[in-house]
Amino acid sequence: MRYLTLFVFLLLLASCANQAVEIKDSEIEKPAMEITTTKGQENGEINEEVKAPELKILAPKDSELIKNSKIAVELQADNFKIVPIGEPVKKGEGHFHVWLDSEKRVVANNTIIFENVVSGKHTIVAELVKSDHSSLEPKITKTIAINIESDYVPKPEFKQGISEFTVEADDKGFYPGTLKAKIGSNVKINFKFRDDSIYFAGLDVRGPFDDVQYRLKGQQPITREFTMKDETRITSYWPSSGVKKATLVVEIAK
Repeated sequence: MRYLTLFVFLLLLASCANQAVEIKDSEIEKPAMEITTTKGQENGEINEEVKAPELKILAPKDSELIKNSKIAVELQADNFKIVPIGEPVKKGEGHFHVWLDSEKRVVANNTIIFENVVSGKHTIVAELVKSDHSSLEPKITKTIAINIESDYVPKPEFKQGISEFTVEADDKGFYPGTLKAKIGSNVKINFKFRDDSIYFAGLDVRGPFDDVQYRLKGQQPITREFTMKDETRITSYWPSSGVKKATLVVEIAK
């Protein structure tokens, strides 16, 4: 009996040893490993993307009507550091150049004040520049137009029989529209033209002097002189059609 039990045990042991054990892979597929790279990543190093500088004119708004002779221009520079004038040139740093018509300001402030602005249409241009005053590449500028209703009128200066004035002109008028000079004095007028407010080819100006024939983007100011004999009217016209645009009056000063 003991030998029989031993024989059965050995027989079962041999059967288990010969049975193949099969291991199946899971039928659920494992997702492939994803490798995400950051834009600008090279050789294991991550480089931050550099954003281009931006310039905004926050105030005044384009086409805004301002009833004041003082204009506050508010600027905002994004992705660009405003540093004091005269700093060494560094990438991404600089200051503002700002124009109100032909009057230019170089500033490192976000607010620029222009005073004694006469009535009429004016253009504001702002530019981001490097610390050496050179333009960025590409050039970054913003331009708006504003309308002014002002009670400011420049006072003429009388110097040894010579009355010299600077007068701006566009399709809507002369600024200022009235001057004063004494009889017998030599009147000298420096004409400046607002290109953004002149349509077609330009303006012709006629008076007691050789005609002014200004064409857009031309050299200015254009100076004309005459001797004051009586109240004088100076008139502007469109050169192509001869349509009258505005009149400048030179009154007699007492």
